[in-house]
Amino acid sequence: MDEAGWNFTEQQAETVYTCEQLRDKQGVKPHSDIILDLFFVPIEGEAARREAFEKSLESFGYQLGEAESDEDVAASIGPIPFTPQDIWLHEERTTKMALARGYRPDGWGFAEPE
Repeated sequence: MDEAGWNFTEQQAETVYTCEQLRDKQGVKPHSDIILDLFFVPIEGEAARREAFEKSLESFGYQLGEAESDEDVAASIGPIPFTPQDIWLHEERTTKMALARGYRPDGWGFAEPE
């Protein structure tokens, strides 16, 4: 899968919706500082180039984290403000890096801000 086959509009709408839910139902304050965690899984049927993906993430300042399995990739960045725009900036950037290297996004999250 490449960027052309990915629905960025839908992904961005989901991010905005999730941020609104976290704000309204969980009480997460807009613009509070968060460490954003991003998760990726290999695209079935494609050659996942993990090392290349991890190098790309690190070159943009992301820290690699613990993934759920040996094939998955996790990365973090922050602190960043809790806003849909700030989260989307990183989500879109890392999704493009992932798709070019045989991975797809598998969600994001963060620890509750203090």
